[in-house]
Amino acid sequence: MAMIREVLYQHIRGVSERKISRTLNISRTTVSKYIKLSCSYNLSSSVSDSELNEIAIKIHTELYNAISSRPFAMNLLKKHKADIEVWLKHPNMTNTQIKRLLEELGTSVSVSSIDRFISKSFPKLPKHTVRLKTEAGKEGQVDFGYVGMMKNSGGSLRKTYAFVMILSHSRHRYVEFVNSQDQLTWAQLHINAFKFFNGVPSRIILDNLKAGVIKSDIYDPILNETYSELSRFYGFIIDPARAYKPEHKGKVERSIRIVKEQLIAGREYKDIGAANSQALKWCQDEISHRVCSSTGRKPIDVFAQEEKCSLMDLPSGIFDMPLWTICKVHKDHHFVVKGNFYSVPTKYIGEDISVRVGLKTVSAYVDHNIIKTHARSYASSTWVTDDKDYSESALHYLNNNADKCLSVAEGIGEATQQVISRLVTVGSRIGLRKAQAILRLKDKYDSERLELACVRAVAYDNYAYKAIAKILEENLEQESITPSCGARTVSDVADSAYIRKPEEYSSDMEVNYAS
Repeated sequence: MAMIREVLYQHIRGVSERKISRTLNISRTTVSKYIKLSCSYNLSSSVSDSELNEIAIKIHTELYNAISSRPFAMNLLKKHKADIEVWLKHPNMTNTQIKRLLEELGTSVSVSSIDRFISKSFPKLPKHTVRLKTEAGKEGQVDFGYVGMMKNSGGSLRKTYAFVMILSHSRHRYVEFVNSQDQLTWAQLHINAFKFFNGVPSRIILDNLKAGVIKSDIYDPILNETYSELSRFYGFIIDPARAYKPEHKGKVERSIRIVKEQLIAGREYKDIGAANSQALKWCQDEISHRVCSSTGRKPIDVFAQEEKCSLMDLPSGIFDMPLWTICKVHKDHHFVVKGNFYSVPTKYIGEDISVRVGLKTVSAYVDHNIIKTHARSYASSTWVTDDKDYSESALHYLNNNADKCLSVAEGIGEATQQVISRLVTVGSRIGLRKAQAILRLKDKYDSERLELACVRAVAYDNYAYKAIAKILEENLEQESITPSCGARTVSDVADSAYIRKPEEYSSDMEVNYAS
């Protein structure tokens, strides 16, 4: 009524429909409709306020009667309430699909009308929560929160995250800024928080980040191995919150926001070290001494009086911080981790294995079963190899090196040693293979015959494998060696060469010149 009267009043004052629409924040179509209906009631600029009010009442009544005479969408939908109730139980049902189904039954209504009908006829319970009371020392909540760019210790700008652990009973907090969310950082932050509290809560509630939970599941989540080892060492239970349910760890979610508001907003730090110094002071002396609205007490008082004595004691010893990763075993029997090479048995070549890198050892696992453990090397490009991992054929090749061949030949005889020494001193692989093949002849024949065959080979200066093998095959090692055919040492070159004296050459030259 008031809207209609104001439209008519501005109209008789000469205000345009466009300006009336903009001033009253209603559509031009509605303004035009009111003015058109007023024409039948003799609206003019000379009407009094009482007459203007009567015209507005008549227009309002006319509009109401017109609407009442039409079938309301709600009345139409009430006839199909039972059908709509059944359709809504279908997991893939949408209100647009309900509109299509109703049209097939001969009822046409808008989607917005269906929305209103469903919200009125099938109301849902509002989102709600309940307050859970946590016993002292029983629960801690942890999370990361991105806080922007910050300089690291080297002066480079890096993405920075705030790690927060809050004890659910006392609301006492630990905050630390870091540039990484990897598994080693995640584990080390827990250790730092436990040292700050000088104790460990029985259960840690966390989000489903990869450093803690590899695969989220409401019943059987797959936990990160590093985090699992940490929990076993300190004795706490890992309790991941349900995925996409931040309200399940509302205390730490709220703490992340408080950190951003009180430690980040409007502040600039020289580097991350300065930020962490301020964060530690804030946790110890500021936020812990402010009254919490939920408990009505200071967190530091509740912690000192009730929770500190309820926390589990810190374990003795140092946690062997492990890095877990997946590596592929290459054809050379080795996998690569932290820039070094470690061997595993032949049958695992080509497989992806789980590798645990500890402070002192590197262990390989397949299907959670350990297959190999090596002492960890902190050098670079180091090959850590156990020869037992190689196959017999590979070991035979590796073990029969030049030194081993010379050692075996020395045990057979002087001639064999001379042949093998001649072959391996060349330094080529083919020379080593020939030496290995010649030494294998003692397995087919015997060492004594091989030595005699090598004596014959040396005499004829023939060190070919096939020549020595033929000697043994045809039993030639027993035959005598022909001196004229054998190799001999020339003591005086003049005894075995045709050489003319220098005088003869000069005489010939003089004769030639004279002619």
